[in-house]
Amino acid sequence: MKTVLFLALTLPLLAETAKPVALSGKASLRTGTVLREKRQILVEKGSATLQNAKGEKRSVSTRWMQRFNLVRRLTGNGAEDIEVREHVQEEVQYPLGGMVPGPGENRGTLGSRQLRARPRAGSWVYELRDAKPAKADEAALLDLAFFANLMEIVPAALHTQVRKPGESWKPSIPAPRGKAYGIPVFKDVEATFGSIEERADGPHAKLFISGSFTMERPMNMLARLEVTFGIALTRRLSDHLDVETTIQGNFKNTLQVKLEDGAAGTMIHEYPYAVTRTITIEP
Repeated sequence: MKTVLFLALTLPLLAETAKPVALSGKASLRTGTVLREKRQILVEKGSATLQNAKGEKRSVSTRWMQRFNLVRRLTGNGAEDIEVREHVQEEVQYPLGGMVPGPGENRGTLGSRQLRARPRAGSWVYELRDAKPAKADEAALLDLAFFANLMEIVPAALHTQVRKPGESWKPSIPAPRGKAYGIPVFKDVEATFGSIEERADGPHAKLFISGSFTMERPMNMLARLEVTFGIALTRRLSDHLDVETTIQGNFKNTLQVKLEDGAAGTMIHEYPYAVTRTITIEP
């Protein structure tokens, strides 16, 4: 509580005394730049609940993890060629209140593969560069696209206005038109420019973005997502590269499924999640 009170008192003072800074815009990365990205998404303890039409439920605890090590080459017009140096995943289920099982990591299907990513019709598309994707490949490519679409909240929230350290604002995020299947609909988004940190390679901005979104039919499934997020960024101001990112929040997925007896049912996943990501420019 003392920390919250301290921030509430000091951030307005910082905003009054500091000089405005461009957090996004002209300093974007050039075509041909090669980025090294390491990313992990971890659900230490979530739950999966299967419910039938009578309302009867069966639940288990879950642990879920996905890790990528990517080399991304910017090719212009927002597109990228990507080499997947590592793709590891884990999904473990165990009884509610039961003993947590040991690690169960597996090599993901995209390890050592060559990909192409490009924005199309307002969302990201990931494809294999030299092969037709198998079913497992398609699921992993959709996971990559889902994360990329979520991270579009960062430029939308920062926009192009200059801001001062200590300043907070509520960006206007337009809702998509029509049914907007597979597109996040954001709500209650708020951003804060915390401070500037001097490092060996220049000044870095500490930024915070929070909010929530819903999504209908994510990744081509008959489902609905409800996600909250709190994003903490360290952005190098010389090129606006987000060198460090952490995200924490809650993920709820309500999926229509067919039960063993052929009747309709509902699968509900509820995951408190944590994301860590680092990006560097590869020489």
